Amino acid sequence: MTTPDTIYLVDDDASVRRGLGRLLQAAGYRVVTCDTPEAFLALMPFTIPACLLLDVRMPNMTGLELQGALGDAGPHPPIVMMSGDADTATMERALSAGAVAVLSKPVELDALVHALELGLSRARVN
Repeated sequence: MTTPDTIYLVDDDASVRRGLGRLLQAAGYRVVTCDTPEAFLALMPFTIPACLLLDVRMPNMTGLELQGALGDAGPHPPIVMMSGDADTATMERALSAGAVAVLSKPVELDALVHALELGLSRARVN
């Protein structure tokens, strides 16, 4: 039996963590949820292969700020961003910094799984 791939889900909204966590577990992933970017950083080093599903807008440290901090911290899971109100500039900034995808909330399950699988395939190569 193989161990399922890990998805780190970082979102300050408990209902999003709960709902997406359940969906992703039902899709066969191991899900680790964090309510803040700081809680996620405390988990270093990360299980690999893995993918990080990250909300763009959070208090204290945004998803973009966490993305930047991870770039300086060494190896980390590929990032899929999600936002309820990301503008084009935010999306372009996330993608140019290496995000696999930026998805709009509410996320469509097929698009989410596709983006996560793309991220996981990148993680397996590295």
